[in-house]
Amino acid sequence: MSGVHAQSKEKTRQIIADLDDLFTEHGIALSGNGDMLKLTAGSHHGLKQRRQGPLPTPTENTLKGAPQLRFEGAEHTAIGDSTLLRFVKDAPAIPASQVELHLPNGLALTYGQVIALGGDFYGIPDQPICEGATAADRIQRFTNAFNSLAVLPASNAEAKLILGVMQKEIAAIQQAIRDGKEPHEAYDALGDTLSEEWNKITGGGSFVSALFPLGRYLKLAANNADHFAEWALLAYIAGHTAALQQAVLAHNSGDEKQLELAYAMNAFADHSLTDLYSAGHLRVPRKQLAAVVTPSDLGSLITRFMHDEDSKFGLNVSNGNGDRWHAYGDKRYFDTIDSANRAQVNQAVQVSADEVFAAYLSGTAPSAGSFAALKRLPDLQAVLNPAGNFSPLFKVEGDKVLRRKDVNNLNDTATVDDWWGWSTYLLLKDYQPTGVLNSAANA
Repeated sequence: MSGVHAQSKEKTRQIIADLDDLFTEHGIALSGNGDMLKLTAGSHHGLKQRRQGPLPTPTENTLKGAPQLRFEGAEHTAIGDSTLLRFVKDAPAIPASQVELHLPNGLALTYGQVIALGGDFYGIPDQPICEGATAADRIQRFTNAFNSLAVLPASNAEAKLILGVMQKEIAAIQQAIRDGKEPHEAYDALGDTLSEEWNKITGGGSFVSALFPLGRYLKLAANNADHFAEWALLAYIAGHTAALQQAVLAHNSGDEKQLELAYAMNAFADHSLTDLYSAGHLRVPRKQLAAVVTPSDLGSLITRFMHDEDSKFGLNVSNGNGDRWHAYGDKRYFDTIDSANRAQVNQAVQVSADEVFAAYLSGTAPSAGSFAALKRLPDLQAVLNPAGNFSPLFKVEGDKVLRRKDVNNLNDTATVDDWWGWSTYLLLKDYQPTGVLNSAANA
């Protein structure tokens, strides 16, 4: 392996720690003086002996401040940085948290950092990947989205600011655990404060409001079909295809830096893959709600209520391997109750990355229909089965979007089709859904 991944660095002290350490009484010790925290799921990879030992200090291109999360940023980062990456045949794999992926604009990011930034912070707001008319169009849209992070010169400084704000998320999670709370409570306390900072960093905000006008971060959030259900699947397939094509180019050139780029592209694609393990992204009729509610921004806002409801209570899911588990959603990845889902998403990202290295070794890429991660994904049709979970807040029937009649009763199977956007928003603004049916929480 070349010196790219073994070179010594000079300024910031890095701390690598096992994800499980977040859940201990004392958490992970940081000095606060520019320490860089990398989370791994290392306990099952034999990395315990390396925890919390100082690593070589990073180059000036390395980001100061640990990645944070959005399933949440910290969640995406932890998933990606627990992945094992390979660069040389028959050589040991390296934890992704210890590998810098060098991008054309000078950024040096970990696999998990790219997952966290992809889609949520970088992309083309009016060009969702999933809306490309053909597979080739979707691959081109993915490439444009990836290049907004990897090639655009301004993204070098901006990404560092974004990840710096993410560090506040990590700190809040640690403090919640020290206080004997579940990590999702830290997110509840943070509210929209981080979103305000990210909106300003990405070109939005004003003296009137930090959230208005919309910066790129909130524009992407307002048009984010690439993160939901079958549209996320299309986005992942496009991105993984592009990454595999890059891996074949790396094979032909023999240039390891080209393999780094393939891994970075795949990490960007894996954002959509990981979203498909978040319950709030599985059955929300995201595009249909935006289409039937006027204005469409109100439809997007209403989407959030179902997203948050499914994320909080979780859904029973299954995959093509015959696995069955209860998946929770955004802000619950670190909760102890979501351990089965953590294992599933980590395995999916690992096989996704492994496929990139296999294409690099062989010089050939598999067809989209045979991508290894697809068989591990929650079945998007099965999760719509009304017998398997509590009643959805919204569901599609023909050309209509139906709403649960009693929005406060998760067990209510009755629906209405004559609901209105504003009146529904007022119902949901302060609603308190209760009565989880067929939930692991009641098992």
